Amino acid sequence: MLSGEKVDLVAAERSYVPMFVRWINDPEVTQWLKADPPFSAEMEQTWVDRLRREGKMTFTILTKEGRPIGNLGMEEVSWKYKRATIGIMIGEKEYWGKGYGSDALTTLLRYCFEELGMRRVDLITDVDNHRALRAYRKCGFKEEGVLRQYRTKNGRAVDCVMMAVLAMDWFVLHPPRGTRT
Repeated sequence: MLSGEKVDLVAAERSYVPMFVRWINDPEVTQWLKADPPFSAEMEQTWVDRLRREGKMTFTILTKEGRPIGNLGMEEVSWKYKRATIGIMIGEKEYWGKGYGSDALTTLLRYCFEELGMRRVDLITDVDNHRALRAYRKCGFKEEGVLRQYRTKNGRAVDCVMMAVLAMDWFVLHPPRGTRT
């Protein structure tokens, strides 16, 4: 388990599948995701089982009271080049815009840079996902460029933004514990 100020990150497990199914089939939740619902409970159970079998680092985001509110994880990891691509979904809409996603991201970034020794963590989001862009900037991500017509949504091409945070920038903002600035 990884602990932040507002959230804890725990391994995705089968007991959370009913919530995953509800979230991933909600058009408001998935409008910014690279997902094509509908998804069944069986499909989500298979996804969780595959994550565990393959040792993927995907976490369920829990409030400090233990309520599951979303998922985040490292979608692509290159140990050779010390980089990872991450993704996040806050499925419980009443937690949107309240800092839970930012805290989850900060917690995962701390783990990536301080524990795993990553050099770079990046992500991709739609150019019009303004709430997420604000959260990513708050966590230290910088825009690197626009990927024109990167994906489709509702039958139309959508531009996406590539963003990244580098370890050297992270440690300027978040010196390792026990060091002086």
